[in-house]
Amino acid sequence: MTTAAPLMLFGDDTPEPPHPTARDQPEPIHGLRPAPARLIAAHDADIHDHEGRPLLYLVVTCCPYCEHQHIHPAGHTGEPRLCPRNARCIGQPGGAYYFPAVDQ
Repeated sequence: MTTAAPLMLFGDDTPEPPHPTARDQPEPIHGLRPAPARLIAAHDADIHDHEGRPLLYLVVTCCPYCEHQHIHPAGHTGEPRLCPRNARCIGQPGGAYYFPAVDQ
């Protein structure tokens, strides 16, 4: 029997689970594939925003089409836009994904 699970040897700490890959993602819903993402705020305020709020960026950490990272604009702090997005993959044009959970 073979496995890809990490094994504990000689009292080591509990190993971290492997990061999900595109092959481990759930099935698509209505043509949209789920993608893990993080929401990151820019360091500087947006000069075009009258309230001076920082811009937000949505970082797709593991694209379900190519397993790379992609960055999308996500509005301003206080009102993030997390709607489904078109994938920015060269190898799989026309794909789209949604975000079932977003880490900050």
